[in-house]
Amino acid sequence: MAKRKSTKKLTTSIPKKVKKLNVPDLIIERGFWRKNVIPALILFVLSIGLYMQTKSFDYVLDDKIVYHENGLVKKGFDGIAEIFGTESMVGYFGEQINLLPGSRYRPLSIATFAIEHEIFGQKNYKIENYWTKEFKKYPTLADRVDKVIADGNLFEVIFPTEEDFLNGLNVHFSADEINKYKKQFLFHAAYSDSGISHVINVLLYGLLVLLLFRLLAVLFPAVQSKWYLTLAFISTLLFVLHPIHVEAVANVKGRDEILALTGALATMLFTLKYIAHEKPIYLLLSGVIFLFGLLAKEHVLTFIALIPLTNYFFTNSSFKKNAVSTVPMVIAGLIFLYMRNEAIGGDNMFNLSGGEVSKDLMNNPFAEMSTTEALATKFYTLGLYIKLLLFPHPLTHDYYPYHIPIMDWGNLSTILSFLFYIGMGVFAVLGLKKKSIPAYGVFFFMIPLFAVSNLIISVGTFMNDRFVFFSSVGFCIILGYLISRKLPSPVINLGLLGVLILGYFTKTLNRVPDWENSYTLNVSAIKNSPNSARANLFMSTALFKNYAQRETDREKKKVLLQEVKSYVDRSLEIYPNYGSAIKMQVKIATDIYRIESKIEPLLKTFESIIKIRKTNESIDIYLNHFKSNNSWTKELAAFSYKIGYEYFLKKLGDRQMAVKYINYGISIDPSDPLLQKAVTELQGQ
Repeated sequence: MAKRKSTKKLTTSIPKKVKKLNVPDLIIERGFWRKNVIPALILFVLSIGLYMQTKSFDYVLDDKIVYHENGLVKKGFDGIAEIFGTESMVGYFGEQINLLPGSRYRPLSIATFAIEHEIFGQKNYKIENYWTKEFKKYPTLADRVDKVIADGNLFEVIFPTEEDFLNGLNVHFSADEINKYKKQFLFHAAYSDSGISHVINVLLYGLLVLLLFRLLAVLFPAVQSKWYLTLAFISTLLFVLHPIHVEAVANVKGRDEILALTGALATMLFTLKYIAHEKPIYLLLSGVIFLFGLLAKEHVLTFIALIPLTNYFFTNSSFKKNAVSTVPMVIAGLIFLYMRNEAIGGDNMFNLSGGEVSKDLMNNPFAEMSTTEALATKFYTLGLYIKLLLFPHPLTHDYYPYHIPIMDWGNLSTILSFLFYIGMGVFAVLGLKKKSIPAYGVFFFMIPLFAVSNLIISVGTFMNDRFVFFSSVGFCIILGYLISRKLPSPVINLGLLGVLILGYFTKTLNRVPDWENSYTLNVSAIKNSPNSARANLFMSTALFKNYAQRETDREKKKVLLQEVKSYVDRSLEIYPNYGSAIKMQVKIATDIYRIESKIEPLLKTFESIIKIRKTNESIDIYLNHFKSNNSWTKELAAFSYKIGYEYFLKKLGDRQMAVKYINYGISIDPSDPLLQKAVTELQGQ
């Protein structure tokens, strides 16, 4: 009998409960900068190289409001507390005037300007509107201030030394007055070095670019060894080069955009670091930096929604952990809203759009539209942002009425834009479950854009290139994803990327010089925004200040004044009730009168203005001046009859205005039969 083969039963010790592996919610690569020296250097050097030409540029546009004509900035360090304690336009206007609903509270960039002025503010001297406003408060100096404004060799001329500036004042002020008011004269004329301001903006932009690169590398770890084909590098490179960013970087005022986006992205990075390492210090830093971003621009509030979405898309963190990471932002947001409310004096700190809606077209471009027209125009404008991101040409700084025309829902562009945004929203929501990168890019594009879309809060203009500064990150993420991960081969990837790089680089390089000074900027704007009342007015002002006002040859000056007049006339054709254009119209008409000594064109200008505004301070000054000039008795009497009797009394039935102009005519020529008839009729009423 065969021996049975013995078998041993194999036993394996199987624990009753398998211990779950402790997988981190997010892994953040260490030694990132050491491993990415080359791409980081390329991005930083390219950022600096593209914009360093601005170091020789002047201040333009709203730079005067936030910087070189801002009284609080001119106080330097002493003005910082007041900058944080008041509405952001108080330093320029001298009081809070609430030009826009909700006012503006963006003290951080203004505070950096005050610091700059303290350090660099005594390098040059320049008489500007701020200086003239200050010294018109002195009754004994007010008449000389008017002469300073009219002096093309003094007003808005930069003097390199204190001595040169005071010597220039000798033309209009006595030695005793200069000695008496020397400190005030110098203080209000101190003009900061615009080159320093531009260099700081460029350096801040370069640092922002490095921050974006680091953040995107956390969100999109490299899936291939070639760094130049990674999503993080390509998206950041497209951001660096995109021409739509020129306004934010080349305009000194754009520093608020740079600081705000820096604060928002840094908050996102520290929140992700908390998710990865769970160190409370990262929570604290995220809250502090978020407040920093908010004090630059309130639109950073949109990241309270975007950062939790980012956590959901790119980490495995629990709902509780995600909620905890949001708490510092909420606290910082409440602190900001409280500070803002205390500064602007609001009744409700949660109301960012409070206050009366402006009826001035230049501060409310929708003032002349119906509700349906306004909504259609807003969606048409939102479509333009997509177009300019895809094909950034032409670019302008002036999107004021009516560069963008009044639209309705019968316009195909409006309908397509509306449908496209609805489609993007649906696409993003559907992509939530799959955690799709393009869906995330859409969220990053749409959420910040919502704050400047005019759909909820009026931003005071149709659109601006700088308004899409935040949202362009989302656009660059989508484009970078398509190039790095969806196109079929490196040849096609690099080919498309090369075309974009060449196009963006060339356009940016050509666009930056437009911001050199007010004249170059307005030359560009009038070419690309010919239907903007503001662009035409600003072009007339720049042409007048830079050339017509300083021209000494009478014939050449006359030709220049006629050119200036053509832009003013076009501005008023677009917007007949444009107060600043009317003021300029009076100025040019009177200057032409001084050269030609012809009263008829001047009175015709006065007539057109009076029919729009009824009365005008500058016109009243000139009419009173003519009382002592017997040369134009007949013409002034006829003007008074036409305006006072025919227009105000007979056409409008406005007795008060009729009396004003008829009495003026009688004071010029008491024997004029038509005016006597008008007086008799008035007395009989």
